Amino acid sequence: MQALAARPRIGDMKHSTLYTVLAAAMAAALAVGCQESAPPGGEDDFKPKGLRILSLTPNVTEILFSLGLGNSIVGRSTHCDFPKEARTIPAVGDTLHLNLERIVSLEPTVAFIITKRADVVRTIEGLGIRTVALESDTMAELMETIDVIGRETGRTAPAKTLREDIQHELREVRRLVEGRPRPKVLFAFPMTVGSPNMMVAGRGTFVDELLNVAGGENAFPETADWPTITPQRAIQLAPEVVIINAVGKDAAPDRLKAISQAWLNWKSIPAVANSRVYILQDEFLTIPGPTVGLAAERLARIIHRGGPRGIRPLRERNRP
Repeated sequence: MQALAARPRIGDMKHSTLYTVLAAAMAAALAVGCQESAPPGGEDDFKPKGLRILSLTPNVTEILFSLGLGNSIVGRSTHCDFPKEARTIPAVGDTLHLNLERIVSLEPTVAFIITKRADVVRTIEGLGIRTVALESDTMAELMETIDVIGRETGRTAPAKTLREDIQHELREVRRLVEGRPRPKVLFAFPMTVGSPNMMVAGRGTFVDELLNVAGGENAFPETADWPTITPQRAIQLAPEVVIINAVGKDAAPDRLKAISQAWLNWKSIPAVANSRVYILQDEFLTIPGPTVGLAAERLARIIHRGGPRGIRPLRERNRP
């Protein structure tokens, strides 16, 4: 079970035809994307007068930086840690535990938030802050979120460029895997501690769309956000490829070993029998933001036994 025992990363995979084609295509587009996306005068010089942004969601923070608005963010959630410059911005907690006193002290003029909790939106609005509630559960909603942020911040042109770049990247990945077999892929988070159950990506989710772009078929057949399934259900689904995204505390060596061992016990699953279970540590795979093209390309290389690390779509965004 080499795939599990060695915790294969994309960088360790064998060079393939897909890698060669992807590398050439993405490299050719790189220069164009970089040239189009740079804000006039550079991001460091761009700061709309009077605009003070509170960003309470990681993908929104990434979008803001991509639009050249990093210098206008005065507060962020504790989970907004990319790009690295975001870590220097004052943190105000998260949507479950907000430090309202600190938020008021930062004097934001607008707050961007993605949450299912209407009470959180009302709380921020109650502080006298214009609050823009966004959605990004699907690719279409992500594109709309980029447009809304662009309109709210006076960055409509860069927002249009970013949206078009992302769409181009996704089309390119889809084109490069066209005609290849579409294996059944189960995308999961690690099982919870003390339980063999795990969350998986259901149909209709942002990750489900990424799997489709990357040339795979979601092994979970039902429309659902992130349902929890048992090992028995995983066996019934019979995925040909399993991708487990272990981040945060799940990335600790002892947890990774436990996750690997658990999957080794389910040898009747085709992905296990054929050493096609991959444990990754890439947070951006589940963040619907500017790096979705990179996420689709990363998944494509796994699903289709792609080449080593180093390929970047359209624009380099400093992801590992």
